[in-house]
Parts: sequence; structure tokens; C-alpha cells
Amino acid sequence: MNALLFEKFKEINSVSKFREHFDNQKVTYISPLPGSARSLLIKTLFAEEKQIVIFLPNRISVDETKVELSELGFDKDLIVFNEFSQEAIQENITTLAKKKIFILLSTYRLLKTKLPNKQELKKNTTILEAGSDITYDELIDYLELLNYSRDKYVGNPGDFSVRGSLIDFWSYSEKLPCRVEFDGDFLESIRNFDPESQRSSGRVDSVSLAPNISDSEETINSTIFDYLDNSITFAQKFELRNICQKPKKKSIEIDSIENDIDPELKEELFEEHEEDEKNEDENTDDTECDETILNFNELLSQNVRWIIEEEISEDNSRFDFHLSEAPIINSNFDHLFRNLIDHSAKNFQIIITAENELRTKRLADLLIDFKDELAELIDHGKIKIIDSPIKDGFISKSDKLLILTDYQIFNKPYRTTLPSKSKYKKSKVKDFASIKKGDYVVHETFGIGKYVGLETIKIGLIEQESIKILYAEGGVVYVNLNYLSLIKKFSSNEDVKPRLSTLGSNEWKNTKKKVKSKIKDAARELIKLYALRKASPGFQYSEDTIWQNELEASFLYQDTPDQVKVTEEVKNDMENGNPMDRLVCGDVGFGKTEIAVRAAFKAVSDGKQVGLLVPTTILAEQHFSTFKERLSQFPVKVAVLSRFVKQSVQKEIVQQLAEGKIDIVIGTHRLLSKDIKFKDLGLLIIDEEHRFGVMAKEKLRSLKANVDTLTLTATPIPRTLNLSLLGARDLSIIATPPPNRQPIYTQVQKFDIIKVRGWIKKEIDRGGQIYFVHDRVQSIDKIAEYLRKHIPNVKIGVAHGQMKSSSLEKVLHDFMNREYHILLATKIIESGLDIPNVNTIVINRADRFGLAELHQLRGRVGRSNRQAFAYLLVPSLKTISKKALRRLQAIKEYTDLGEGFNLSMRDLEIRGAGNLLGTEQSGAIDSVGFDMYVKMLDETVEELKQSEFKEEFKELPVTIDRSEPTIDTYFELGIPQNYMPDQSDRLSYYTAMFSIVKVEEVEEIKEDMEDRFGKMPKIVEHLMMTAVLRYYASITLLERIVILRDRITIILPKADREDFYKDKFSVLMQMIMNTYSKRVQFKQVKDVMKLEMKNEFRSTDETLNYLIDFIKEIHSEVIISH
Repeated sequence: MNALLFEKFKEINSVSKFREHFDNQKVTYISPLPGSARSLLIKTLFAEEKQIVIFLPNRISVDETKVELSELGFDKDLIVFNEFSQEAIQENITTLAKKKIFILLSTYRLLKTKLPNKQELKKNTTILEAGSDITYDELIDYLELLNYSRDKYVGNPGDFSVRGSLIDFWSYSEKLPCRVEFDGDFLESIRNFDPESQRSSGRVDSVSLAPNISDSEETINSTIFDYLDNSITFAQKFELRNICQKPKKKSIEIDSIENDIDPELKEELFEEHEEDEKNEDENTDDTECDETILNFNELLSQNVRWIIEEEISEDNSRFDFHLSEAPIINSNFDHLFRNLIDHSAKNFQIIITAENELRTKRLADLLIDFKDELAELIDHGKIKIIDSPIKDGFISKSDKLLILTDYQIFNKPYRTTLPSKSKYKKSKVKDFASIKKGDYVVHETFGIGKYVGLETIKIGLIEQESIKILYAEGGVVYVNLNYLSLIKKFSSNEDVKPRLSTLGSNEWKNTKKKVKSKIKDAARELIKLYALRKASPGFQYSEDTIWQNELEASFLYQDTPDQVKVTEEVKNDMENGNPMDRLVCGDVGFGKTEIAVRAAFKAVSDGKQVGLLVPTTILAEQHFSTFKERLSQFPVKVAVLSRFVKQSVQKEIVQQLAEGKIDIVIGTHRLLSKDIKFKDLGLLIIDEEHRFGVMAKEKLRSLKANVDTLTLTATPIPRTLNLSLLGARDLSIIATPPPNRQPIYTQVQKFDIIKVRGWIKKEIDRGGQIYFVHDRVQSIDKIAEYLRKHIPNVKIGVAHGQMKSSSLEKVLHDFMNREYHILLATKIIESGLDIPNVNTIVINRADRFGLAELHQLRGRVGRSNRQAFAYLLVPSLKTISKKALRRLQAIKEYTDLGEGFNLSMRDLEIRGAGNLLGTEQSGAIDSVGFDMYVKMLDETVEELKQSEFKEEFKELPVTIDRSEPTIDTYFELGIPQNYMPDQSDRLSYYTAMFSIVKVEEVEEIKEDMEDRFGKMPKIVEHLMMTAVLRYYASITLLERIVILRDRITIILPKADREDFYKDKFSVLMQMIMNTYSKRVQFKQVKDVMKLEMKNEFRSTDETLNYLIDFIKEIHSEVIISH
């Protein structure tokens, strides 16, 4: 935070006087605090005060204030009540009871919420500290006594797990789970950890351990004031009066509602009622708060000091800050210019804040380029542009101070979450697509088999854990750790069930051969096209104009690093002399359209026309409204061609296009008709190209010849593929959502028509629309009737996949044009619909959807600067498991979505790969599995780059060559079962160790393992050292290392590595003769060259250390130097 702003605020006359006026009065009335004045006043007061409470009207204000105060430096002091489930309340009040210094934020609901008795809470909460005298067994007994459930991993409050010297548990009173490490019976350390990655952050001194308040006998009779001690408490008079009014009674009895429902629908919505379900709702966040009627005067007499903002002064006792709202700018630069000039003429000091250095610079450049007068004022310091992430500015007329923020200037939403500066390391091991028992796997040499688990078998002289794979006709293959890299998980389109290969037949060899030739053809085609484009001349666009900068600065959301990078890549392509052909992929809502808007505007600025081609009429309408809105400040003419446009208007558009009067045209394949002629087409943008037919694609090819082309897709393309196609296709990936997107408030609820009606009414009252997802076509009309009956006067449109496509499009089109309040649909809305006015989604029977589907559906809302709501309805909260419930509530925008999500991402990636390389590749993917396909593609592209297209690729960086060496030892290697009991964990670690790409990864894996399982045994240390040895052997191109008790053999690269024997072999001989002639000898058996030495080392550690250093030396002296 820039100190200048805070200093200027403290110097405001009324602010410095307030301290004396306030001076410990019981109630102080003040004038409303505009913009971020309240947060700045709190910063001023908190220097002397120890406890401040702020009541705010709604959850979004709580979240925005939390971000603002965190950015002002109070991150550690905040306690935030933005959820009222029992778990959240217990966590917060335990923290509150422990803290002496805090700033508490909450909605007014907290005033009505009954809390556990403070004394009892304290009595029932145990504090554990490092070094305290509880023993290992006592802690386990105590956790069991508190009814904590023992599990393999800790993922929810109330879980605990035991692994060796570690005990993990998640106390109901803590925000995060913790890991306690014992040395014998001595409690050595306590650290928090992340439940998703299971990695811990730094140590903590102590942790609280408490039973679940809903299980315990605690009295729930306290109020928040029992936990406060003379705190300063901010509130607004209107809101306090409001909460003291009598609650309205519900007019309709639930029973009568449930009885007037179609029996079949009733069964589907409610399932069977269990008696004990009556109390279920208490755990959800939407429970009605206590019906207590609060008394305004009683509130004011509590043991706190009130500072109450009074909108209209009722007598003269109100303290006036003389601050007013900053002027509204709404992205209008002329209006901003006039305001700045007027205020500076009146000698105002003007401060404009932006969130970070990048935005401050962008804003300064914009203003300097916009008008010379502004440049002068900035030069003379009359306007200061600083970085300070406050939400809104304000004016102090008496002190001649104007503060403006870039959020206000561009009308952007403020953030409601902080970027997670993750204290946790991402687990290296989690990245491996984990193979589970029963999964199909592909072995490079033997083909497709079924993984049945790890088994310890004798290999040579030692026992070693190996992977057991079953093949057709009872064939079995045991794969030891050395050959892990040959195994890939089999994944394919739509879960195609593969046929097991037969050992000893040529079937697998032939399949691979066929796939390889298919891949070669596809890759050759791609590379040819790419080379052709790079060689042909195109239009070279000029550098960005001031208007371009203005357009980019006015984007609602903060650009993500990916977006900045992709925007640059696209603009560089356009400013380059060759025609652009770039594919941009990113999830829905990650800002691809914005990149298209910027590229289109750049083309129009240089007098070119832009065509945007989309697969469906609805998408055409959506893009049209987005482009129109984003370009409304500029003289750009945008038109749309689709079925919904009258013939006469279409005719006019076609004519204007040919005359060059239309700059941007958006349309379906109607754009490819014969009558469409552009006067000067400069940029073609194609959305979801794979959804067009063959004919349309042919037409496109002729259009694309030397026009810049930008293709957008929401189907993710795996990064691995991106790398293998480097130089065969320009690919950009946007992998992160915008940071200041409002998170979508998500609740899991039982179906209750009164609540549903409340949510729908609330959305309609603010001018919004609603999606209601019901994924059963048979009963969709019944639910429509039921909703119409209980929510009269709402217009409902019904959409599902069994409708005629023209009727379906009409319903969607009418909904987009606000003819309906509610779109009642099956999950067909999951992809492609993007209507900013819809900000509430109700998903019926959410228990029937997969995690990724829910994520996609929920992503349909929250696409504007309004708060969005998602309600996941289940027939009963009992039938849904605790874990699923938590998962549903935890699909927050920025969390790692875990395995279920990654799996379906994988399905999408497979689809994406097929689309990118031509649909005929799908069959090839199915016959060898996706991972093997990508590996083969890699090898093929590499071969083509080295042979047929050597010339075209001479500019590309050389890829590092590696071998797949095997290491055989006389000593045992592995991870003991008593150290890591779970097979899938052991397999993940084996895979991670034996597929490292950088040597530093070994340290990360070691850290990860010791963090999660405690100090590693010697046998695992040797495994780690062997992994390092294998890594160096791999980059030195060695084939094999055999360590016996009496001698060591190192087998050199195969004879077909000509480069090695031509350039490097003589250097290796020289090195051995000069330095190691007494110890190491060359041997040749047929065409195999090897180095041999006696094993005279005293220990395994010594042997491994010596070999690592020796191979490292060969690598640096022989491979790198030459």
C-alpha cells in the first residue's frame, strides 16, 4: 500500500478531529463514509485500538472489505464471518476466544445468531503444544474419544489418520488440518497442511482440539457480545433498525405444498422422508437465523463502543466528515478528462490509484497519451498515479482532495478473494495420473493389459516390488521399477473398453506400426501447412494505438498472466509479415473472447474487416452482444448474420460488407455463402472449428489462404501436445481464471419450493434471469408446471436435447432477449451458453451429476460484475456422503479441483487432441491409448524435424536427447509397506522418482515424502540415490548399470547412436585413460561397449555416491563439452 494515500487521509481536517470527538463515547453517530474511507479510518483507529468489529449489509461487502483490509496490511488480524454453518461458527469463535487483537467482519446476521457459551467452549477445547506431555497413544485415544473418524487421509474436519510417527487430524475448531510428529512419546512438532495436496506449511506453536459442537452437550445461549470487550463497532443505523423489526411469517405451510404435487415428481424431488431429517437443515448455510426480536436500544447498551453511520441526521449530534462520493466516470475518458481538469483548476490534489504496478503504468500511459494537458498535470505532480488496491475513492471538498481508483474509472468489480499465495508446495507426486488396481495400462513392448497391483518378487538375488499386469489368455508380466517408464495408463475417447493384447503374438507390433504411419501423415500435413504459411507474405499491422490501450485498460477483469502472454503472442503475429494461424484454447470464462475482441479491434484500427465464424446461432448472438458492448465507446460497426436476422436486414448487411461499411461481422456458416464478399478481409476468427462440417472446413481453407486466422476452442489441449507440436502449429493456452471474478456462492440444499421461490424472486427483483437445471426429459414439463403454480407471473422457457433444433434455438434466443425469466433446461446448457444477465443457477438432483459437470454448469453464471449464486438441490442431505457434500461446497473458483475433475479434464483433452490432429486420429488414440499416442507423436514429430523438414526447423531449440537406462543392484530398493501402507501411494512415488526431468525434483519428492510419512528408512534413501543415478545415466545416454557385490558394469550407448561414437567416444576414452586408467577398463562384447570396475566400496551409500559423481563427470566432460 502506498504510504502517500494514508498520510493524505490522516491530514484531512475532519479525520484528525474525529479522534477527540469520539473519545470513548458509548455511541457516536457519524455521516456516511463513502468509498474506501471506512477502511482507511479503521487503519487510523487500529493503531491504538485492539478490537474493531464491522457489520456490513451483505456477504459481498464482507468479502470485499476483507480483501481491502488485507491489502492495507491487516491480513493476520482479520476474523471473517461470511458463513453460518456450525463448522464455520465453531472455527471462528474458537479463534475469537483466543485472540486479544482482531478486526471482525460480519453481516448483521451475527447479531441474531446464538453462539456456544464462552466458558464451556474454553473448557471443552484442548490446546496441544510442541513438547507438551501427551503421548502418542494418548492422543490417538483422545481423538477416538472425541468421535473423530480414522481414515487413510485427512480431508474433512473430524478426520484423523496415523502413519508411523505422524498423526494427522483436522480439529473442528481449526481452519486447517494439522500434522503432529512424535519422536517416541515426545511431541516434537506441529504443522498445518493443505488437505488437497497433503503438503504441510511451516510449523505452528500450538493447535486447538475440540469436539464437534453439534455433538457435544454445550449450551448455545451466548451472543457475539459475550466474546467482545469494549470493542469499537461500526454499523449503519438503517441496517440496525432493519434487523430489529419483527420477522415476517411464512404464509404457506410446507405440508400443503408437498401434498399438491404429482406423485411421480414428489418421489423424484424428495425421496423418502426420514424422521430424523427434520434437523438436517441446521447444518446448511441457509438456515433461518434465530427468530429473536432484537431491541435497538438494548443493542446500543451492550459492552461495545458503537460508531454508527447515520444517513440523515436526526439532530445536530452527528459528527460530519464532509466526505462525498467520487464522480462516476463509467469508462468515459472525455468525462474523466473534464473532471480532472476542473478539479485541478480548483487546486485539488488528485490521487488516482490502481491495483498494481502494471495497471498503474498502463493507466499513466493512457492518460499521458490521451491529452497533453493531462501529461503536464502528471509531470507537475498535480495528479499522482500510485499503486494502492483500494476499491473506491471519495472527495474532501474542504481539504481539496480527490481520490479516484481504476475500479471506479472503468467500472470494474472489486475482488472478493485474495490471490492464494500458496504456502504449500504442490505435491510433485500428485501430478502423475494415478493407476489404480483394475485399470487398463499400455506397456510399450507387450501392449494393453490390466494392472492388478504391486507384488514383491525375486529379481536376480533380491526381492523387489514390481507391477503385475495381466494379458489375454492368462499371460502375466511383472515390470520392475527400471521399466516403469514403459507403462502408461490407458485412456481413450468416451471410455472405450480396450481388448487385452496376447503375449507372443505380432498383433501389438502391427497396431503400433499402423498408428505410427497415421500419426506421420497427420503430422506431415500439419508441418507442411505451417511451413507454407510462414513462407507466404501477409498484411503487417501497425503497433498499438492509444485507442487499443484504452480498450484493453477498460476490460472488466484483471488480465491473468496467461491472458497478457496470449494477447502479446496474437499481436506479435499480426505485426509480423506472415499470415497468422494461431489456436487459443482455454476453459469457458477464461477470457478467450476478450483476446478476440482485442485482435479484431487491432485489425479494424488498420482499416481491415473482421469475420467471426461461430458454429451456432446462439453463439453468434452472444458474441454479437459482447463485441457491441466492448466496442461501444469506439466508432466500430459490428453486425450479426444469423437465422434470427430478417432477410431484408441480411441483404443490407451483405451489401454494406462488400462496400466496406461494416467493420466486424459475426455469423454462423451463413458467412461462407457465395453472396458474402468482403471489401478487405484482414482477420478471420473461428470459434470451435471442430464443430463445423467438412464442406464448411474446405470453404474455410480457401478463405484462410493469406488472411490472419485466430481459432478459439474451449476444449483443452494437453500441454504435452503443445510441446510436441512446437513448430507445427502456433498454440496458446489460457489456463487460469480471472482473479477478480466474483466467486459463485454455492449452497447444497434440500428441495424446498419456498426457498426456491425466494431465490428466484430475489434474482428477478434485481433484473436478472435464472437457469433451472433438471436433467430428466420425462418429468421436465411436470416440474415446469409445479414452478408456474407456486411462482406465479414468472415466464419459463423449457429447453432439452430432444426438441427440434429450430425450436430449441428459438427458446434460447428468446431467453437471451429476456422474454423468459427462467430457462428450465437439461444439462445442454453445460457448454457454450454465456449470458451475463443470468446470475442464479438452481441444479436439481445435484447428486446425479459428476463433479466436473457441476463445475461446468456452475460456470454458466458469474460472468458479469454481479454476485452469482448456485444452489445444488439434493433430495436429502442424509443420502449424500459427508465427503461429497464437502466437495460440492468446496468447488470454489480457485481450488485445485482434485481427481474427479482431472479425470474428466482428461476426457476433454483426448477430444481436444483428436480435434487438433483431425478426427481420423480418434481411432488411433483408441487403439494405443492417449498417453502412448502422445509419446509416439512426440517421437514422430522429432523424426520429421530431423529428416524431411530439417531446413524448416533449424531455428528451433534442440531437444535434449535421453536414454531409458536400467539400474540393477545386489541390494534391495523400494518403499516398505510399514512406512507407506497404501499401494497406490507407493506406485505414485515410484513413478515420480523414475520419471524425473530435472535432478532438483528428487529433493522435492524427498521433502514431500518425509512431510507426509516421516523420516525415510535407509532402503528408501538408496532408492532415491538410485533415481538420481538413473537420471544422470539417462542424460549421458547410457544403457544400463549393473552393481554386483564384487564388480560394477556400465553399458555405453547402443551402436546405432552414431553421433556418440563419431564425436564423443574418443573424448570418453581420453578421460578414462587420463584419470581412471587404474580403476576402470573398457570391454567390448560383440557390438556392446562397456566400462568395468571392481566394487571395493565399504557401503552401499559409498558405491552410489561414487557412481553418481563418476557419471556426472562423464556427462559434463563428454556430452556437454562436445
